[in-house]
Amino acid sequence: MTIVKINLHKLHAERNLESKSGQVNINNNVSIKDVEDLSFSAEGKKGIKFTFAFNCAYEPALGKIEVEGQVLYVNDEKIINEIKANWEKEKRLPMEIMEEVVNAALHKGNIQAIKISEEVNLPSPLPLPRMRSAERKPEEKRVEKKAVAK
Repeated sequence: MTIVKINLHKLHAERNLESKSGQVNINNNVSIKDVEDLSFSAEGKKGIKFTFAFNCAYEPALGKIEVEGQVLYVNDEKIINEIKANWEKEKRLPMEIMEEVVNAALHKGNIQAIKISEEVNLPSPLPLPRMRSAERKPEEKRVEKKAVAK
């Protein structure tokens, strides 16, 4: 089970300049759109391409980010043939393969979405780390004491 590479072929971002400010909900979604053969030559090994779509929707109607690409995957010929046959028949992937491919697509999609969000002035799709001042530490200690008291 090896992911060889992740290629991107679509990056799209748009921001609605007329949207009102306030509470923003960000919904991230990734889906597998297609599974195709990958020309790869190695003894007993075969390749496959998983085409994915990563979407980031900002609600209420603030904007959206779309990233599309392909995860290039190599495994034993028998396993690749089973994956391809299962996809053609049921449009499903085995859970362990799905987990690996979706995690790779999420990783690449989120990194690109963070970059693009800055360019079009949208909030980051992932919460970024923040420094906390010393003034907040007593509050954190109180929370810890409450948790210990339970």
